[in-house]
Amino acid sequence: MPWKDIASDKFHRLFYPQVPVLVTAQFQGHVGGMPAIWCMPLSFKPPLIGVAINPEHETYKIVTQAQAFALNFVDFRHVKQVGELGETSSKQRKDKLSSVGFRVIFGESTGQPLIEEAEAALECRVHEQHQTGSHQLVIGDVVAALGSDSFEDYWNFVRYNPILYAGTEKVNGKCWVFRSMRGEKATVPLKAQA
Repeated sequence: MPWKDIASDKFHRLFYPQVPVLVTAQFQGHVGGMPAIWCMPLSFKPPLIGVAINPEHETYKIVTQAQAFALNFVDFRHVKQVGELGETSSKQRKDKLSSVGFRVIFGESTGQPLIEEAEAALECRVHEQHQTGSHQLVIGDVVAALGSDSFEDYWNFVRYNPILYAGTEKVNGKCWVFRSMRGEKATVPLKAQA
């Protein structure tokens, strides 16, 4: 196979498309949230997940203060809200999730905000963190896993149409590009950091 060199600052694009998870957290009434692309299961026993978050994001600061967070999986029909969530700062809003149109409920296990429209959610307590260059790897101990009827040991994709983050492109400015498993495409203009 003839290969070509890929710039080291673009290696992560080999992993796309990725299903973004929405990291949500609250501390002292301040509700934050952001899409995260780099998320993975790490261990069965104990049940651990890892999510890479830029420490400059306000949502990261809320996660650190709360020492707990949630991960939410949402359907493609909410793609514009996901893009807006990524382009809105938690610094300017007391409840960032509601400000982009999501309904917030609070998890029974952690008290952290969950997105009511989500197809699934994980409630997590911060287990540990590691500096990994530009991002912090936040490792969460999964204390509750919740899912809609679209999940039966595995996703059945009858109703759930996950968002697939495909990267960015320059069309009338720089935009996030999202696709769905059903061939849909949506772009959201980039504005500011979350």
